[in-house]
Amino acid sequence: MRIIILLLLICTSSTSFSQVLLEDKNGDVIVRNQFRKDDNVSLIKLNTGDQSLGFNYIKSTKNQDENNYLIHEFGIKAKPTEGYAAVFNSNQFSPGVKFSYALTKLRIFSADIKSGFIDWASVEFNYNINKYTLYRSDTTFSNQFSSQSFKPLSFLLHYNYLIQKGDLAGKLLISAKAGYSRSSNFDDLRSVEIHDIKTIIDPATSTARQIIKNRTGREGKYEEFDSYPLTLAITLLTQTDPRGSDEAKKLRLGFNGYIKSLATKINKPETNAGVIFFLTRQDEKNGIRNPVFGLNIQADDPFDVQDYNNGLQNRISIGFTSIFSL
Repeated sequence: MRIIILLLLICTSSTSFSQVLLEDKNGDVIVRNQFRKDDNVSLIKLNTGDQSLGFNYIKSTKNQDENNYLIHEFGIKAKPTEGYAAVFNSNQFSPGVKFSYALTKLRIFSADIKSGFIDWASVEFNYNINKYTLYRSDTTFSNQFSSQSFKPLSFLLHYNYLIQKGDLAGKLLISAKAGYSRSSNFDDLRSVEIHDIKTIIDPATSTARQIIKNRTGREGKYEEFDSYPLTLAITLLTQTDPRGSDEAKKLRLGFNGYIKSLATKINKPETNAGVIFFLTRQDEKNGIRNPVFGLNIQADDPFDVQDYNNGLQNRISIGFTSIFSL
């Protein structure tokens, strides 16, 4: 079963709040929960779902109060668009690079942090540079493989509402995201591996020698189109324990559930649903709980709106993620 992971997480902060960044299998941000009052943080992100390696730099505004400040987030991510299997097996590397920027403002409609309800909003911009390898069996031999460049732009709005009151073990976070994205159907095309075989015969010994070259590509009708993503999520964040206590040394379990929908003019709406379980460990220095491990279970098109007719069990994926702070 194809690994599909989701989500990325971390918490590194000098305040009484934490930071959690959850991503899906494609590396798209599902939840951006950021409360930072001082200094900066740099992150290295590993996502086995899209097989990417990313770097994020997050900086908050100076001299801000606890109820009103801005956060700037810069990111870059690189991956092979055909996956690492093509790199190792065929020495074929089709690069993909994603540049991102997000601006977050704490407190939009809520009164203040002490009220027990906090909200914040983010605006996110993404620019991708991708190079795809396409294969066509219905054309001449020399033209069957071709390269396709794809440079999409996306614009997204995030809104988050944190509930701190009540008897919950942690804090309940409700999140929503919507916007515009230029998309393609590259990931939906069938992956094929082609073996080119060249035979050389030694005239003296009549020995035949074969040289085999492997190439990977996607077969099918490639299309680009406008899309409109929408994401709804709910997250149960873990509580922070008193520093130095026995409870502070324990691992605590957090939970996230989400549903994603991608609307286009050329296809039926594409919907995915998933859950994320993550373990947090409390930092002894700043007292903040950091997610150190995440498990994601995702169902692609759970109601088979796309008419895949391949059984729900074949559309469920499991993945793992982690983030390292510098």
